[in-house]
Amino acid sequence: MKKFNKLLLSGVLILFFTYSCETNEDKKLIGGLIGAAVGAYVGSEIGSGVGKNITTVLGGSLGYLLGQKLTNILSENEEKSFSKKIEETLDNNENLVSNQWSSDEDPSKNAIITPLNSYNDKNSVCRDFKKIITKENKSVEEVSKACRDKDGNWVVIETS
Repeated sequence: MKKFNKLLLSGVLILFFTYSCETNEDKKLIGGLIGAAVGAYVGSEIGSGVGKNITTVLGGSLGYLLGQKLTNILSENEEKSFSKKIEETLDNNENLVSNQWSSDEDPSKNAIITPLNSYNDKNSVCRDFKKIITKENKSVEEVSKACRDKDGNWVVIETS
């Protein structure tokens, strides 16, 4: 597992450093690959046996799709800021109490994050939440599931 973690970290770092030198299509692909790597790693930390294999594949697939979608809408700095706002919302807001995010770079980009429910899933605290990201009056709405990892951090497991 340590070898996998080092390989994953190396791959993410290489992609991160080459990310700023590419075209928008390349950024979309790289965003998807980074999302897939992170999603596969998170999926591999859940379950055991065949279930672990399934969550690894699902995590990688969902991470790829989410990484591509967010790369089209948000810059790298905006993604970091938005992720922090999601964590803050999941940590502090009651169910159905929304939090707003606005981009510091582009006033046409904003989002609303709404926790929907809280529950335990396979010994992890999880929350479903809805996010509506708006850019220039066009919106993308998603419902996601986030669970706390073994270090207590929120990790998005599923997005629809």
